[in-house]
Amino acid sequence: KLPKKTMRELSINYYKITPLVSEEQLFESQEELKSAFHFPNDREYNSVYQTNGTVDLYGDRVLRNNYILGTFTFIQLENIPPKQNTITKNIEDLQLEETDGLGHQTSFLFDTLTNIIVVVSRRPGVNTSSIYRFVKENFDICRFSLEFIQKPSSLENFLRTSSYKKLKVKLAHPTAIGHLIGEDSSVKNTLDLMDKFASNKISFEVESMTRESLDIGTVRNFVNLVRRNFSENIEVLRITGNDENVEEKTFDFISNRIKQKIEVEVTRFGNFRTKEVYDQLVLKYSEVVVSLRNTYSNINE
Repeated sequence: KLPKKTMRELSINYYKITPLVSEEQLFESQEELKSAFHFPNDREYNSVYQTNGTVDLYGDRVLRNNYILGTFTFIQLENIPPKQNTITKNIEDLQLEETDGLGHQTSFLFDTLTNIIVVVSRRPGVNTSSIYRFVKENFDICRFSLEFIQKPSSLENFLRTSSYKKLKVKLAHPTAIGHLIGEDSSVKNTLDLMDKFASNKISFEVESMTRESLDIGTVRNFVNLVRRNFSENIEVLRITGNDENVEEKTFDFISNRIKQKIEVEVTRFGNFRTKEVYDQLVLKYSEVVVSLRNTYSNINE
């Protein structure tokens, strides 16, 4: 009797890639980013450092209709644990050459009509900060953000709401902040404040003590700022509205993210299973592609 397959669920995260440029430069910058995220196969790429290893591209990118499918790899070169015998409990170093490491697959789907990238989340793996640095290292490109994508209906309700009663936020300190600061003084001030108190987290809550709303523009700009600059570090981002004309009263930018999962087989040894993952990414993206393209289509698409 063959043993039952063991499957592992992996989350997939959706990000909108947005140029941080003026309105006049938006179309050109959007096209440049689209070209970069094609990651053409006919060139070489410089790897970037991620804690304990390096990040690079693996294999060729695959074009399916308007999707680019590819795989980043995190090669773990440092802090590699030993092998251990389950019976004797003895440990030994893994027999690795100087340039060998442990390979960890992080596959993605890039939609060229929306500049949305769908990334498989796994640890160890490649994080969005490393993806950002990889693109900046290999392309002469503008600053951009990778914003978590909310369920379209919830985001529409948030923007329809004409009155906000309370805002609550909790952020973890980014581990790689160089690209976040740029010329945005509000981001720099937030990070400086965290450093001043030797804190790796910051949280606060503001509330209107009257029936009137918090300043609508300030709330929306702050939410936009946090989503663009701290997407991986948001632990709480919740706004309470009190607009009687909108049924949804609490907008939770964590729980209202698009949530999907794929499954991969767990094996003792194995190669990167890119085609298996690509097939599942295309299938999952097809479930939401219509609403996402209605909301996020590129200019002139």
